[in-house]
Amino acid sequence: MMELQSKWIAQVLSGKVSLPSKEIMIVDIDCYFRQMEELKRPFHQTHFLFNPEEFGYLDWIAQQVGSPPVEEWKEEMYKKVIKQIECHDDEFRDD
Repeated sequence: MMELQSKWIAQVLSGKVSLPSKEIMIVDIDCYFRQMEELKRPFHQTHFLFNPEEFGYLDWIAQQVGSPPVEEWKEEMYKKVIKQIECHDDEFRDD
């Protein structure tokens, strides 16, 4: 994730890739906060790493910088790890 994000921001700063419009970003943020409300996730967890939409986001960044989408085996491994963490959720996170 960090590698794709750093490639994307480097291309944005160099002018090779444009940011989405302000309106599109606001709609996206509003949608994300609505999802958080539906999941009853506190707003201080906006950088929650176990987002089901994570790979759509990563594939979007990859497309923006001309990289291939995330490999399917990585997505499957990630989902299995998240499932294990969720099984032990009460032991995993401080609230």
